Amino acid sequence: MKTTIYIGKKNTKGHSKIKLELKEKEKGLCFSASGASNYQPVFHTGQIYWDYEGYGQCLEDIAKDNPKNKDVQVIVDLWRKHHLNDMNGGTPKQDNYLKSLGKYGSFEWACDELSKVGLLYDNSCFGYKYGSAWLYHEIPSKDIKLIKSIINKYKD
Repeated sequence: MKTTIYIGKKNTKGHSKIKLELKEKEKGLCFSASGASNYQPVFHTGQIYWDYEGYGQCLEDIAKDNPKNKDVQVIVDLWRKHHLNDMNGGTPKQDNYLKSLGKYGSFEWACDELSKVGLLYDNSCFGYKYGSAWLYHEIPSKDIKLIKSIINKYKD
């Protein structure tokens, strides 16, 4: 399942878009979201082109520009929790600890912080070393239903 949501009128100045996808993979359902923000005229090499100001993981910018759009706010919350849920470097225990510290620094920072508290290797997951594989984190069923309802609401 996938869709593209336009915030503002498509192909008009200032509009943004968000692409959502919920895909069945070998491990289970995987969610991804990306955006393109603030469609604007751009002057380049003596000509004016129309293009987006930001691409990719710019959903927080889109949310800031659209604070009253409830769907955008819900999407950003889902994105923060579940984006690329099949590509996690840590176990839930490791990730929860890192989240409790605030903003993520870097891989090296994460390893240092986990080492300080004896979590670089998570013994509850057979001694898994942080960052040694891509782990799948299951999305709760209530969030799956929410993702599906938003995709269906804006289906291409």
